[in-house]
Amino acid sequence: MSVMPSYSLGNGASMPAIGLGTWQCSDEESRLAVLEALRVGYRHIDTAWFYFCEKGVGEGIRDWIEEGGDRKDLCVVTKLPPNAMRPGDVERLLDKQLALLGLDHVDLYLIHGPMAWKNSGDDLEIHSEDDEGFANMDYEADLEFVWATMEKMVEKGKTKSIGVSNFNEKQIERILQSCKIKPANNQVEVHAYFSNKGIVEYCKSKGITICAYAPLGSPARGNIIKDTAHITLTAMQDPVIVALSKKYEKTPAQILLRHLTLRGICVIPKSGNPLRIRENFNILNFELSAEDFDAIEALDKNQRLFPMNCHLPTRKLHPEYPF
Repeated sequence: MSVMPSYSLGNGASMPAIGLGTWQCSDEESRLAVLEALRVGYRHIDTAWFYFCEKGVGEGIRDWIEEGGDRKDLCVVTKLPPNAMRPGDVERLLDKQLALLGLDHVDLYLIHGPMAWKNSGDDLEIHSEDDEGFANMDYEADLEFVWATMEKMVEKGKTKSIGVSNFNEKQIERILQSCKIKPANNQVEVHAYFSNKGIVEYCKSKGITICAYAPLGSPARGNIIKDTAHITLTAMQDPVIVALSKKYEKTPAQILLRHLTLRGICVIPKSGNPLRIRENFNILNFELSAEDFDAIEALDKNQRLFPMNCHLPTRKLHPEYPF
């Protein structure tokens, strides 16, 4: 196998090109998946407060370290939730997340999204209603102030690097105008049906790494994202991908993931299946021809699967809605 590509996040942190996603995993599922992934060779683990599995992720890391693994080799990523978007909330939430993970620091801490929600005091409450039945959005939170507090988490050693997720160019540009530490990473939706080239190329031009969530087209997204349940054909089922799978004797997932890594994008496919975990990691031992790479590029439908829509009545469009 070729050497794993890795991208600098600054401050001694780096992000391997292939990571394990943990969305829609229970604590026990994430513990087993993380342990299996680390045994296979993954060194990049992605989680978040609102994945509700940070405890399991931490237990999987702990079990691997007890087997002889070295924490220093890992890139552990988690995210500040949307209902903690006031400066006074950032360290409090990160401390809770570190306690769940059983770690004294993470390697990358992301703002999960630019739209803030109010916090009634229950940090697990999001997409809630206010007293009049409207979405309980926080229209006053200031991204630049939140970012300044994120920078303090680096200074305190609670995270090596900081970044964002689901941010657009204008939002990143505002942070770049005032920051002391620039965003190291933007985690955004990217897959064969949604190339998202605008934000990808913008971030690369600014020296900001890109990590793709839903790199396989998120086959299970309809379980939670109800307004995309009508989308029945996923990228893994596309005839072009199926044909390339046969040509290269690789799984459709391996074809899709290899394409993204060749674009210089990190990928975090989620799986709890040991065989799939191994297959998704073993994608660096083949190359796509230029013709086949271009054939996958041509599949782009601009089909965003995670539009960040609110399913509650809203008083107005959130000023930081990114799309």
